[in-house]
Amino acid sequence: MPNYSETDRVFALGGVFQAASLARDIARTGGCDAAAFAASRESLFNFEPESVEDVFGSAHGVAVGVRTLLQQLEHLQQRDLEISRYVVSLLHLADRLMKSDTRMQSLHNDLTALARRREHFDLGDGVQHEQLSTIYQERISTLGPRIMIRGEPLQLQNPDNAARIRTALLCGIRAAVLWRQAGGSKLGLLLRRRSIAARARDLVDKTAS
Repeated sequence: MPNYSETDRVFALGGVFQAASLARDIARTGGCDAAAFAASRESLFNFEPESVEDVFGSAHGVAVGVRTLLQQLEHLQQRDLEISRYVVSLLHLADRLMKSDTRMQSLHNDLTALARRREHFDLGDGVQHEQLSTIYQERISTLGPRIMIRGEPLQLQNPDNAARIRTALLCGIRAAVLWRQAGGSKLGLLLRRRSIAARARDLVDKTAS
């Protein structure tokens, strides 16, 4: 196993928080940070990254997530409980996914098949989100309790928004698996909260400069 660092784990965990934040925003308003959404979506197709940071293209690709992680850790009384709930659910589903090599391989096969289609056909965003939504429903929703997304009914009933929300959640699963592979654990998150927050603060300052 590679020698992962605390920075690697913060990047990966930031990916989980970014996905949760994107899903929340789409459910509430129908919109979200476009650059963050694109970076998270592309992480699904980065099958051979050179580093954890490279999964998201760069540190800027997961900056929204790292900022969200920092806010949740530094301001416990003001933390967004909705985001916390989504993150806990994503980590739980990722754990269940990783217990089955067959399910992991099936998910990988689905994503590589879509990646090949993207290479040969000019798939629009809507088509990609619809196909990623289907992958999420078939490979993740069947694992256990579904993540109940709250928001404005008008936004949630919009098929395009529903597909983007599932796409964001699938990105969160990818990041959660990455976090586990990098040595992340729920107990470690509780015990090393200050250390994680300090590393997140460094990364926030770095991406802001």
